[in-house]
Amino acid sequence: MVALYLIRHGQASFGADDYDRLSATGIDQARVVGRQLGARLGGGDLTAVSGSLNRHRDTAGACLGAMGRDSVALGVDPDLNEYDPTDVIACYRPDLADAAALRAELAATPDPRRTYQILFAEAVARWMGGDHDADYAECWPVFRNRVLAGLARAAQRASGGSGTVLIFTSGGPIMVAVQAVLSLDDAAARQLHWGLVNGGVTKLLVPSRAVGQVGPGWSLSSLNEQAGLDGPDGLLTYR
Repeated sequence: MVALYLIRHGQASFGADDYDRLSATGIDQARVVGRQLGARLGGGDLTAVSGSLNRHRDTAGACLGAMGRDSVALGVDPDLNEYDPTDVIACYRPDLADAAALRAELAATPDPRRTYQILFAEAVARWMGGDHDADYAECWPVFRNRVLAGLARAAQRASGGSGTVLIFTSGGPIMVAVQAVLSLDDAAARQLHWGLVNGGVTKLLVPSRAVGQVGPGWSLSSLNEQAGLDGPDGLLTYR
């Protein structure tokens, strides 16, 4: 049996010129998750893989360091990367394709984060809807299939078809994983996506006979665990 721990990256730099770097809160989140996982997993055999984005790799580094597992080599697989939110929004609202235009529109509202979430949810619904696939650099079916391929390869990293694999990724790939395991429709998958927290841990169990393909036999053990993040320190974030 292989245990996959899908770890959403720590909070990135929302509203900054470079979103793809962890905020100070994001680093703290990754360390909290690392301490929790270190106590839970002990010193057993461990494999780690991340997407290629900075926020994935930096979350992995802070998490593994807090676990005392700095010596674990981190594999990198771009198929575990997030979809491109800039492209998804630009195809829905071409007038907001420029980052400066998007920031200006959000800044003119009383609650920029809430305004962005509403806009983003509408844009993602269009992207997943299937009527405009040709508009996107990476349409929903292509994204889903490449994430599933990356997850299967991650499971195969476990030695001899058993062991523990930490996967540092984003909310979109975690949505894809849970959708595949639970056979959710797209609307239900989107709702799940919006509830995933930064640093949240989702655990999948994979029988050794099924490591090569996400699907029958894979099971969901836990979803969006938040231990250590939901206390008084203000570490519970969604974006």
